[in-house]
Amino acid sequence: MIDKSKLKLGLDINKIHHIISRKVDAAVISSIDNNLTVPQAYVIDFIYMEGKEKDIFQKDLEKEFDLKRSSVSLMLNNMEKSGLIQRVPVAEDARLKKIILTEKAIMLNKNISNAINSIENKLSENITLEEINVFYKVLDKIRNNLG
Repeated sequence: MIDKSKLKLGLDINKIHHIISRKVDAAVISSIDNNLTVPQAYVIDFIYMEGKEKDIFQKDLEKEFDLKRSSVSLMLNNMEKSGLIQRVPVAEDARLKKIILTEKAIMLNKNISNAINSIENKLSENITLEEINVFYKVLDKIRNNLG
């Protein structure tokens, strides 16, 4: 039996976070060219996946990646200069600009997605769907405990 007073959940979660980050980053780095950063690769993958269902705006990236507006703005500027994205005004509000991937980014995303999926598949090896559901319930409780 585990002694609850000796638990270090935060430390253990942080350790596994670093292990996963290193593995995913290494897989993504090996799948992309040198002109692309790992965070940009994650953004491309997010826009590619989520952009199928809805328009993606800067605020969506800020929320998804838990980044400040200025950080996302700088990244998007660099991605636009590199020909990876375009920011297109929407009809309802010209101030709003949806972010769309260029053909260059779409081509890169095939490798990015394969790299991320390979690590995701490795993470869930030997884990049942029931165990994954319990894991997500526990994660939600932890998230709610932190407010």
